[in-house]
Formats: sequence, structure tokens, C-alpha cells
Amino acid sequence: MEQKLSKEAIIHAAFAYLKENPDLSQLTMRKLAKELSVQAPALYWYFTNKQELLQAMAETMENELPDAPAGPWQEQLQSFMANYYDLYLQYPCGAELEIHTIPSYPSRLLHLEQMITILIEAGFSPAQSNQTVQALYHLLLGHLLDRQQEDRLRAKIITGDEKLQAHVSTMRNYVVENQLKGIAEGIQQRKQIDERQVFLESIAIYLAGLNQRIPPLK
Repeated sequence: MEQKLSKEAIIHAAFAYLKENPDLSQLTMRKLAKELSVQAPALYWYFTNKQELLQAMAETMENELPDAPAGPWQEQLQSFMANYYDLYLQYPCGAELEIHTIPSYPSRLLHLEQMITILIEAGFSPAQSNQTVQALYHLLLGHLLDRQQEDRLRAKIITGDEKLQAHVSTMRNYVVENQLKGIAEGIQQRKQIDERQVFLESIAIYLAGLNQRIPPLK
């Protein structure tokens, strides 16, 4: 007998699947049905296709975003981005879900509006405010997706991918032989780097530069 299903149960199972198989492209309705021990057609009573499921997953994730505390506009936006960073790491494939979905659900739209409003109230034009929010998301998603792909490559290297190991050796040897001190220092720093702090520093630099390059309207 098929187990009782609900939208919430399917979404939970989808995130559980991604935690074990962190590749959004590999999530299919058929595989998810197998995880739930039901027939695939049963899922379509709740989601017409995979895209609808992804939309619901993204909304579930967005609903968990904490509120940013009150304060100066730079600090509010910094808090927003820190919260998004933590949220997208809390959920498997969080950044990918954001990219592969349309922000059509209330929580996402309200958060975007809050960020834009923070900038408008600080004196920036609506156009500047929208461009800034878009740029901040590009920084966030680029950082997280790069980190995700780097983790995948590192896992392959650790498990014995000889071709990738050879590329790493070639890179390191070239850096040493040609005394590329800047890159060598960067390689050493990456062993101790706090990825979250690097991201937040990048956001702070962007916002400081924005205030100097495009001062708020008077």
C-alpha cells in the first residue's frame, strides 16, 4: 500500500535526496517516487512536473530566511546577504535552486522589495537600488556555486582521479618554478580561508564602493 503523501512530505524527501546526491540535475520525479516507495504518477497529483516541485522547494527555503535587524542601510544589506549565504548552505543545492526557479512566491518578492526599499530610503534611485540588489545576488550565487564546484573537484581528487591530480601537480610546479609569489601565497591562504568571511568582506567592499561611486540622491 502506498504511503500517505503530501506536498510537504514530497518536498522534504526531495531535500533529503539532494543531501545524499547534491546534484540538482539528477533529481527526477521517478527517483523521488522510488525514495518515497510510491509509483511516480502519485507525485503528479501534487506537482505537475519537476519545475513545479523546484518552485515549491525554493519557496520552502525562502520562508526560513531570518529578518534583517534595523540599522544603517549598509548593515541591513550586509545582514540580508549573510542570512542568504547561511540559508543557501543550510539547504542542499540552495544556490542552484535559486537559479533554476522564478521568484513568483510571496516571501521571495517581499524580501527583494525590502532590500530595494532599504536602498531607496537611503537616497538611491529606484534604478540604482534594483541594480545593486541584482549585483549582490550575483556575488552571492557566484561565490556559492564556485565553492560547490570546487568541493566536487576536490572530492574527485581525494578519491583518486589521476588526471585531476596531474593538473594540480602541474599548477603547483609551474607556480614554484616561475616564482609566482602572489599565487603561491593565495594557495597557502586557501588552506585556512573562512569562505563566509571572504564573502561578507566582498559585500562590504562593494557597498563601500557603491557609496563613493554613486552617492545617494540629495
